[in-house]
Formats: sequence, structure tokens, C-alpha cells
Amino acid sequence: MYFLTACLIVVALSFQVSFRRAWNLSRNSQWAAPAQRLVARRRALWPGLCAAIFTLLVLIGFNHVQSELVHSATANLMMLGISFSGGWFLGVIAGMDWD
Repeated sequence: MYFLTACLIVVALSFQVSFRRAWNLSRNSQWAAPAQRLVARRRALWPGLCAAIFTLLVLIGFNHVQSELVHSATANLMMLGISFSGGWFLGVIAGMDWD
């Protein structure tokens, strides 16, 4: 029960941070040219992509030491990583100006 609450908190916090970033970038580029808007969208997506790559590298690292850890610890870390990446992605999508 506590772990599910922790996952929901991670989703909510990462959503809020990415939503604010994407909203600010979209709002500041509202009167910009289409190419500049595309650059702003890429800037909003960049931290989410970095988070996904970092999560993947962490999971690969834990796969190598999995014999020393309990399998549930690896599954919990995977769930937290997915919660973070999912919240960030949803925040970026919600904060973008879709014209």
C-alpha cells in the first residue's frame, strides 16, 4: 500500500515539474516562428528522454547485481523509474501548445 502511494507521489511530482517546464516553453514561444516552436518542444522533451535513458541504464546495472538483491527490490526500482518517466511524459504532453 505504501509503495503504491510512493509511486503516485512520484508520478504527481514529475508531472508537475515537466508540466511547468513545457508550459513556460510553449507560452514563451507562442509568437515565435514554427521552427522556433519546434525547438521549444524539443527542449521540453529533452529532460524526459534523459530520464528514460538514465532509468534504462540503472535497470541494466541492477540486472548485473540482481543475484545479490531480492527480486522484489529490482521490480520496485523498475516501477519507480516507470512512474517517473510516465509522469514526466504526461506533463510534457499536457503542457505543450498544440496550435
